[in-house]
Amino acid sequence: MTLIVSAVSIVLSQLTIGNFLFTIPLIALAPRYLNRRQALMPVGIVALLVALIELVHSSGFPSSESRVLGVISLFVPVVLLVGSAVWITLDGYRLLYRYLASCFFAVVASISIVIWFSSASEAILRVDSIMSESFKTLFAQFSGSAAQYDATVNLLYRSMVMILGAVLAPMMMAVMGFAFYVALSFQSRGSEEPFVVRFSRIRLPEYGIWAFLGGWTLVLVLMLAKGGYLPRALTIQCALSISMLYAIQGFAIILFHLVKRNLIHRAGRLGFMVVILMFLVPGLNLLVVFALPLLGVTETWIAYRRTV
Repeated sequence: MTLIVSAVSIVLSQLTIGNFLFTIPLIALAPRYLNRRQALMPVGIVALLVALIELVHSSGFPSSESRVLGVISLFVPVVLLVGSAVWITLDGYRLLYRYLASCFFAVVASISIVIWFSSASEAILRVDSIMSESFKTLFAQFSGSAAQYDATVNLLYRSMVMILGAVLAPMMMAVMGFAFYVALSFQSRGSEEPFVVRFSRIRLPEYGIWAFLGGWTLVLVLMLAKGGYLPRALTIQCALSISMLYAIQGFAIILFHLVKRNLIHRAGRLGFMVVILMFLVPGLNLLVVFALPLLGVTETWIAYRRTV
């Protein structure tokens, strides 16, 4: 089974969308192994193969530019594989603790790579130039000519890079959360207590509100003080990461009321609907992104989950 699971994950990792989902088979089938060490074997095999494939594609990282591109290419799979390994290792712990531990590396890696790219070394600047030209070429294929829109295209590219630098950590937390949700939904089929029932009990400690308010207050201060991009991007990443945790709590509140009304099957499908709204439906995704954290935060003062 180890080879089959590893093969499926490797195939998914080489696909554009599958690169964000390839850890789901590793997590979903982990409980079928006799112990955690065996469950971690497919994760190690996939990590080794992903690294070897990238090494072959880059011809052994012959230049500093190829090494920078290699880091960019390996960032997502490495973060997801480390998070999956932590998740599998902490089997038996509370869901919130497992999720926090699994996302720790993602947050640290995201902050580190933004700091590294902000250093603007010669190799990074050359890679940035290459990616900018590739973006212009791609834009020209859709618009017919990019020359007349050169300034606009360059501004669009810079804006996308800056936005990505400010949302990288929470984005990876969302991807990992979706993978864990799908895997646990698969694992709980036929169990006495469906996974959504456990998920509906997730609640952050009350003192978490101070981290939320402090993070966004710091973001506001830096915005008003017109601080540099790097401190603003890092504080936004931290604030959005905390908001992501409250979004999970808001989602748990919705699941709680569906479970309370014996709508467990609908509750199970809700996770997939939320992801579709967040990533695929323009306009509605903003509603989801803002509504779920707000719902979670306001539970600090409003008792949304009354059992009686």
